[in-house]
Amino acid sequence: MGEPADVEPADEAASVDTARSAPLIEGAKKPWWRRTSTWIVAGAILVAGAATVWAVTSNESSPPTDTVAVVNFTEVERTTLEQVTTLDGTLGFVAGDPIIYAGSTDGITTIPAGGAGTITLLPPEGSTVEEGGILYTRDEQPVIVFYGEIPAYRTLSTRSTDGTDVIQLEEALTRLGYDEDGDFDLDGDFTNATRDAIKALQEDLGIDDTGVLLMGDYVFVDGPVFVAETLVDVGSAVSPGSPVIATSTMPSGTVTAAVGEGDVLVHGDILFVVEGDPVTLFVTDVPFYRALAIGTVGDDVRVLEETLAESGFDAGGTLAVDGTFDDATLEAVVAWQESIGAPVDGVVNVGEIVVVEDPIRIATAHIGIGSDVAPGTMLVTPSTSTSVVSVQLPAEDQELVVVGDAVNVVMPNGSDEPGTVTSVGTVAIRSQEFGTYFEVEVILDREGAGAALDEAPVEVELIDDRAVDVLAVPVSALLALSEGGYAVEIDDGAGGTTLVGVEVGMYADGWVEITSTQIEAGMRVVTP
Repeated sequence: MGEPADVEPADEAASVDTARSAPLIEGAKKPWWRRTSTWIVAGAILVAGAATVWAVTSNESSPPTDTVAVVNFTEVERTTLEQVTTLDGTLGFVAGDPIIYAGSTDGITTIPAGGAGTITLLPPEGSTVEEGGILYTRDEQPVIVFYGEIPAYRTLSTRSTDGTDVIQLEEALTRLGYDEDGDFDLDGDFTNATRDAIKALQEDLGIDDTGVLLMGDYVFVDGPVFVAETLVDVGSAVSPGSPVIATSTMPSGTVTAAVGEGDVLVHGDILFVVEGDPVTLFVTDVPFYRALAIGTVGDDVRVLEETLAESGFDAGGTLAVDGTFDDATLEAVVAWQESIGAPVDGVVNVGEIVVVEDPIRIATAHIGIGSDVAPGTMLVTPSTSTSVVSVQLPAEDQELVVVGDAVNVVMPNGSDEPGTVTSVGTVAIRSQEFGTYFEVEVILDREGAGAALDEAPVEVELIDDRAVDVLAVPVSALLALSEGGYAVEIDDGAGGTTLVGVEVGMYADGWVEITSTQIEAGMRVVTP
């Protein structure tokens, strides 16, 4: 082969010439024209896909080859780039206060004697007396339990004047099934129907069926009476007002079913079961402090009605969420009690509902199957179902984080969960493991996220910098020019490419921000 003639570029483009001899940026591969095979055709050296052709003179020729270079293209994107710092964190939960059954032992009250006489029978301590049952006997005369807010203060008979206590009594007799014919007017008037219902109850209890309730022979209480302590002995003489029994209206007994540690409970879930009586969790700020039954009015009734309606216990479509316990409320309560396996009496007693302000996750269960519970028993130590991530932020990165910042939390399974910085420590902590750092807390935005995890390692991604609505290309598309700066190779749409100089900005996740008046989103650039 003879000596080649001088080579003259067909297109005078100084930047292109320079680029072909320029070193590449660190980590980049050679430009494609320096990687492709060349061949001689009709006395010219062709570079596959290149926009420029050099004319060459030669005395000899070689046969063409079958090698054709493959050029890869990537579209220019208009996007947002973020520079991210990743820190290790630990997933836990927001701590809560222990839940005490009945809130505290302050719920225990004293029932005094309603009349003078000698105590002849007392209930066992730890037992529960429900509506229509006998609390104790005085001179062998039973003292009957009824539910109601107004205390017993007089003898009730057909000679009694009208009063709210009569309405309260008739409501109790209705719940006990002694007004099957619906004869009660509930107008406060003690009628023959009221007398007949009392006689039927007395007969069922095996006592004289007088149809009269003497003062001291009955009590009105808020709900089932838990006998916490008997304050007198059988044979003791009592006078009106003498304390007889320390009671609570909270159910008590042996736990037959209970939640476990790690369980997440929301509004309407069963917390535990006491000898077949479910205790339900209500997430509300409204206290449940009394028995709820026909005629009861208040915010606690409204919350109950809302829960029943939302849970599908308004089959007839008649339940009004108005805070009044009426027949429709009763029907819904009965359906609910049947569904959860509770005694079906149409009454929501004190202690059958435990109130919390937020959904809870059981951090520590203090009771289990076989445990005994009574007012004052510590049930569980909860955490809320809100997951919190603790992060040790290096002191040198303190300026990266402020309260309210949005972050991304990479869970142990690799999934992403959005989170929000809720606190940034102001006191630097020094340790051998982490050096000098500040404590940062992040709350996961999605309720219940990570509920099955505790003390789990996670990664927290903090945004250092952000470039919004910019043009970006893969870093590998950049070509370093020998005279300085960078260029990218753009598909010219005619089977070739054009080299275009660009200014570079932020680098992030394998992409780089570029600026050029000649480049738009959707154009194709050459990439290795």
